[in-house]
Amino acid sequence: MGKKRMFYDVRFGVHPINWCNDDVDYLGDHYSFEDIIDQASQAGYEGIELGRKFPRDPKVLRKAMARRNLVLTTGWCDTMFACAELRDKYFEELKEKVNFFEQMGCGLVVAAEGTNSSCWDPREYRGRKGVKKLSDEEWKRFADGLSEAGQFCRDKSIKLVYHVHTGTVVETYQETQKLMEMTDPNSVFLLADTGHLSYCDVDLVKFYNDFAPRIKYVHLKDLRPVVMKTVKAAELDFNEAVAVNMFTVPGDGYVDFPAVLEALAKNDYQGWMIVEAEQYLNTPDALTFAKMARQYLREITGM
Repeated sequence: MGKKRMFYDVRFGVHPINWCNDDVDYLGDHYSFEDIIDQASQAGYEGIELGRKFPRDPKVLRKAMARRNLVLTTGWCDTMFACAELRDKYFEELKEKVNFFEQMGCGLVVAAEGTNSSCWDPREYRGRKGVKKLSDEEWKRFADGLSEAGQFCRDKSIKLVYHVHTGTVVETYQETQKLMEMTDPNSVFLLADTGHLSYCDVDLVKFYNDFAPRIKYVHLKDLRPVVMKTVKAAELDFNEAVAVNMFTVPGDGYVDFPAVLEALAKNDYQGWMIVEAEQYLNTPDALTFAKMARQYLREITGM
């Protein structure tokens, strides 16, 4: 007999960033859109997020995905809600992206705040300075904007999931707790990423237990401990950490995935789990890692 299924309504997907980086263009750029979705399907995944190589015509994208028995799970939306002068511009861009995801049949959209971040604030690259934390006034603008965006998504039957992310103003347990307290629980939810949380020394099991009602999307990412130690000692920023392959797929680093998955199962998590690992090695290739991660998760979950 095989292992008993850990979940009854979970599907496994993969992120195209495992093949081709969205922020650092030269990493994995040799992979085409067709390479990515062919290999995602070949590795045994049911869904995939949007990547920079993907066509933006819904009809074209749906047809290409259907041929590989894949669905689009969601995609990334930058926000600058804490920034008074850029708030409206980014809100309009989010609306356009949400409309695209609605046409693609996605039930989720990922949001992450760029204001004062280390790498994604368009006003200033703060890689060597690090994150500049928000003032009380900025926190209120940020939370109010996110709640408003969440309501816009909700009106379209889409859940807005906020990505707790290294190098941004929400990267710790305490910052996550504050954001959850300041936003509408019916329209703002969480994307919980094992890699980012681990890098920021967050207790994963406690995080997944405490925020269970708000967690509606999960990224499964591992870290190489030796590389992480070097990254922290050298004070590299997030993009530099990606370039030296700090991240890897589940089962290839130190994250305790059996404990994380058990916490999710105990809290009756339902929905997508996405394998995400920014790494760009010549060998083994991305397909090898994608297959390895899928097998590792199969062994743990019975799925």
